[in-house]
Amino acid sequence: MKIYRIKLFTVLSIMLLIATSCDSYLELEPEDDLVLDEYWQTGEQVESALAGCYASMNVNNFMKRVIIWGECRGEMLVAKSGDSSEGYILMNYLTSSNSYVNWSYFYTTINYCNTLLAYADQAYELDGTFTETELNMYKAEATCIRALVYFILVRNFGEVPLVTTATLSDQTDFYVSKSSESEVLAQIISDLNESVGNLCVTFSESDAYDKGRITQGAAYAMLADVYLWAGQYDNAISACQSVINLNKYSLVDGTEWFDELFVEGNSEEGIFELNFDTSFSALYSFYYYSTAADFQAYSDIIDLYDDVDDVRANMATYDSDYYSIFKFTGVDAATGEYRSSSEFYNNWIFYRYADVLLMQAEAYILSSTQQNLDLAYDLINQVHERATGLSLDASLTQSDLKTAVLLERKKEFAFEGKRWYDLLRFARRNNFEDQNLILNLVDIKAGADDYDQIYSYYQDTASYWLPIYDDEIDLNPNLVQNPYYDN
Repeated sequence: MKIYRIKLFTVLSIMLLIATSCDSYLELEPEDDLVLDEYWQTGEQVESALAGCYASMNVNNFMKRVIIWGECRGEMLVAKSGDSSEGYILMNYLTSSNSYVNWSYFYTTINYCNTLLAYADQAYELDGTFTETELNMYKAEATCIRALVYFILVRNFGEVPLVTTATLSDQTDFYVSKSSESEVLAQIISDLNESVGNLCVTFSESDAYDKGRITQGAAYAMLADVYLWAGQYDNAISACQSVINLNKYSLVDGTEWFDELFVEGNSEEGIFELNFDTSFSALYSFYYYSTAADFQAYSDIIDLYDDVDDVRANMATYDSDYYSIFKFTGVDAATGEYRSSSEFYNNWIFYRYADVLLMQAEAYILSSTQQNLDLAYDLINQVHERATGLSLDASLTQSDLKTAVLLERKKEFAFEGKRWYDLLRFARRNNFEDQNLILNLVDIKAGADDYDQIYSYYQDTASYWLPIYDDEIDLNPNLVQNPYYDN
């Protein structure tokens, strides 16, 4: 079975040029300005810098946090042999010394994007073959990468420093204070809306090239996600519809769910996938079936897929013999064959079409002006029926459909870095009206001896945001620790 993967440009030299000092706040210290000025001469150099922006996400430390922040704080993973820092996150016992709350890898990506945005126009002025269309597209992609990274940060920390200009000289303010969640979300929404018109609808070079770069579909999918988080349901409906109207994406056939999405990758369902051309060690160390794996599926995973013929069940999402995450570690469901330790070229899927359908369903359920429970049911049912061959139970109350869409997301996107955000998004609405969605996690995460202690962590909603890493607090006098950890 062929595994498609995108080969990124050789970006070491450009990343060194725009790399930053490791000992300064937010990884923002500029390199020599003259070197930077001399580099940005051609469109090809801007394109290479853009490849560097993508490549900066394609590293272990970045992706480890994407997985840990999005999955470990939910209920679907339990510790197998991971270190104490990972174990503490599983229990929501968080301290500012935990290395997994270090956000510097994300700000490195942000600074790569900001540097491209600062210098791309210079290259356009100097290179007569560099077209305005190419310039605007590269800048739009960099802006959307930055928006995606900020969306990851704001969902985890609540308030973060909002840096939208490159650190080009020693006059730059390195000691940036936090911006509010609403300010960061407003910037993300503005950036995505301003960029989408300059993005390609599709890249014709290859499926891997098309899915591995940000297109209009990817920007609209991000917008829908941000709008849902912000409670702007009508806008979320519209953003999802913009993806649908592109007529570019569709659900893969149920019989091919495992192979096309997770073995081959870059399927007709994929919208934005981070393609790896080397072994993705975060997936290997976290999810592999060996005794050295850090995590395994929780024991109730078998009961979750209660439909007999659900294609996402045993030997697809998980392996009931090992409780391993077969979705990312298996290669052949029929034989139970696993990847070798050097074959972890899996894509990491940020957005796919099933996500768009379920986001639009959620928005139709919750909208006060466009609520349409029939449409919401149909959208959820498309995903459910694709996986099970059966129609969803026909209950059209708002409450039942909220439960149905959250459950379908749990089944469809298990271990894809979305579960914690889904729980928190649902729980925090109407001043944490559904906080029990998170409090119920304690039944899985705690034993008799530590139940009361772990329950106390989850009772305080301020604990749902990560602490700011000690090194950042020490280096920046304008940073204030998040409230739950400020003692």
